[in-house]
Amino acid sequence: MNNKRLGTEFERELCELLAKIGYWVHFISPDRSGAQPFDIIAVKKCKAYAIDCKTCESDVFSISRLEDNQIFAFERWLRCENTQPIIAIKHKGNIKILYYEYLKEFKSVKISELSDFKYKMCGCKTDYEGVIV
Repeated sequence: MNNKRLGTEFERELCELLAKIGYWVHFISPDRSGAQPFDIIAVKKCKAYAIDCKTCESDVFSISRLEDNQIFAFERWLRCENTQPIIAIKHKGNIKILYYEYLKEFKSVKISELSDFKYKMCGCKTDYEGVIV
């Protein structure tokens, strides 16, 4: 299966998971060139989240995986005083959550050390500002 197809399947999977746990979810369709600022807007409890979905086979995720238009969109999202943009990473069958600001600071991260989707997106509180609860 090619990367584009894997990515599209993961985007659909994440939309369905978020909807099941009470989020209003909108998938952002790419334009004719295939570009989009991020994949999903999810809203719950009056908070909107910009989410980009990535699949990754290696245990390291680098900021170089983000396209320039995605970085510009995340930066604009932050300037508008929204919640922390999120990169959802599908790795070895698991979904991991990475905050854009963390990736921007460290440039690359070890995926196995990231929080699981079920802890960040399903209602468990953490000490990170802007976390989905």
